[in-house]
Amino acid sequence: MTAYVAACGIGSFFLLYLIGCNRYVCAVLLPFFALVGAALSFYLVGYHTTLTPMLIEVTLHTNAEEAMGVISWQAVLWVGLNVGIAALFVRWRMMQIRLPHAWVHGLAAMLMGMLYFGCNDRLQDSLCQRYPYNVPHTIREYISLRQANHAERSVPAYTIMEAPDSLTVVLVIGEAVRADHLQLNGYERETTPRLSSRTNIISYPHVYSEATHTLASIPYILTRADSAHAQRQHTEHSFVRILNEAGFSSAWITNQELGRTFAPFVSECDTLICANAGKSVYVFTQWLDAEMLPHLRRLQQQSSFPRRVYILHAIGSHWYFNNHVPEQEQVFQPVTTNKVITANMPEQVINSYDNTVRYMDLFVDSVISLLEKEPAIVIYQSDHGEALGEEGYYLHANDAEPVHHPACVIWYSDKYAAAYPKKIKALAANKDKRYNTDYLYYSILSAAGIEADGESKETNIFR
Repeated sequence: MTAYVAACGIGSFFLLYLIGCNRYVCAVLLPFFALVGAALSFYLVGYHTTLTPMLIEVTLHTNAEEAMGVISWQAVLWVGLNVGIAALFVRWRMMQIRLPHAWVHGLAAMLMGMLYFGCNDRLQDSLCQRYPYNVPHTIREYISLRQANHAERSVPAYTIMEAPDSLTVVLVIGEAVRADHLQLNGYERETTPRLSSRTNIISYPHVYSEATHTLASIPYILTRADSAHAQRQHTEHSFVRILNEAGFSSAWITNQELGRTFAPFVSECDTLICANAGKSVYVFTQWLDAEMLPHLRRLQQQSSFPRRVYILHAIGSHWYFNNHVPEQEQVFQPVTTNKVITANMPEQVINSYDNTVRYMDLFVDSVISLLEKEPAIVIYQSDHGEALGEEGYYLHANDAEPVHHPACVIWYSDKYAAAYPKKIKALAANKDKRYNTDYLYYSILSAAGIEADGESKETNIFR
């Protein structure tokens, strides 16, 4: 940790050195950096939020009343104090320091900074998440997301077969939950006690994800893209657009950062709700999926549409595991104590991971509880699995075998079963078959009574 702090500090040093080479540049930029840095640090410590593209989006679309609700006298005092200290340093620089050949110092600082910043990709990624480099980096990400939303796309052909009078379809996109750690699939631990005790639950233990990280996997879940037609994720709309055209209202409730690869599909929804807009995987603070539930409950109560689709994007089992589970729900002990995963005992890693799976069980069960009395179906599909030390691999975005086997669980209400008995029969008959995650596009449309172009028994679990 000391080495990491030192590495980030050195990166900031070169920038401050460059600014200080010219006293007039210093007089303008140093107070500005102090102002922005003080504001970001205050909300990081006080609200556990950091600068993210989603936070920029929320900020740009907030109103004056909401904005004033997060501005306090403590924030004003902290920012004022830091700007005042910066002003003293500027005065000292103006009055006390004379720098011969300032341009030589500036050139040296610039060259050394560029060499340091570009010497290692991992170091560069870390610096881009730390102030002040995170500001231009996040703004660039936000602009990139906005540009991605305006790409030209087509709507794949479809046929409405059975238009329901009333139906709620929920897709929960899980994060890094692997199929073999579900009690529903025979795992020896009670990781899904609530779902296991429910009726109308079917688990699909043999779903395969070719992609092993979120940015690559979600487009395959939402669109007709597959290994033979990967370009469809860039040229076609998702199933959300089709459901909208079929008379469904749509909402995306997210507890994750917005990714450029799937941002265009998020924008297809009528409503976007960010449960934790200021959270980042680089900030290790408590970050719970239950924070999406009040938003889902409110949408259910307020919506006047009889046909609705909700997509909930969970933080799930993302590292650091302990931060995504309330302390009282950390049943399996001992848990990890070090954020460097390899510094923990294997037993600790598995315990902490299984606690996240058990919390997923609680979260999905809570979603189901909101929908029990109406025609509804909930599909939980994790984006990929997670490596827990097998063959030396940890986490995801690698080619470890467990990462390719995400969890998939489906629940349907009694009213849904009564309305679509043939679909339920097929759903039960197909549970032990093998599917790729690209099954979901066709299956979720089929669950809503729509047949999509290209559908087959290999891509539709309701057929």
